[in-house]
Amino acid sequence: MKKVLKGTKGYLAYAKKKALLWTIVLFMLSLGLFLTGYISTGSKENYLTIVAVLGCLPASRSLVNTIVKFRYHGISDEAFEKIDPHVQGMQTFCDLVFTSYEKNFEIHHMALQGNTLIGYSSNQKCDAKACEKHLHELFVKNGLRQIDITIFKEMPKYVKRLDSLAADSEVECEAVVSQEQAAQNAEVAALLEAISL
Repeated sequence: MKKVLKGTKGYLAYAKKKALLWTIVLFMLSLGLFLTGYISTGSKENYLTIVAVLGCLPASRSLVNTIVKFRYHGISDEAFEKIDPHVQGMQTFCDLVFTSYEKNFEIHHMALQGNTLIGYSSNQKCDAKACEKHLHELFVKNGLRQIDITIFKEMPKYVKRLDSLAADSEVECEAVVSQEQAAQNAEVAALLEAISL
């Protein structure tokens, strides 16, 4: 299984497989400990049974993590093929899931250009305005006050905004990104990866 980095296309599928495999390993380890104790003593009343039961705690936690990941789906190949020609050198992120106390937000694609961060979700249950507010609050807490965040739920509007951002960058001749802008972009990328599932 080839490692896929968080924020890139295919990450959610990779994370699901990894979480499922880890959950199976943890449960099999607990089962193996239980069977070893049972076979060696002829009774389930031994110390290995206690260790096996305690081993079910991290296995159960891993199972919950796996179930949560299986609720979300990454960007479809069709959607990615429609979006990709329009990014034109922007920093992009795919397959992100942001969680808050009230809601979870599945964002399939995001693009960063200057101080503008835009995102697209095909999930109609995703509350775009609440996601914008949640991300804005997290960015402010981390010292990134000047980032303008917009989440789109319609592909044509998202693609149109990508084209607009690309045109703006050409007009401003931002061929050379300043060190300050590059540092800010790195902070935004790190924060998005840190707060995503």
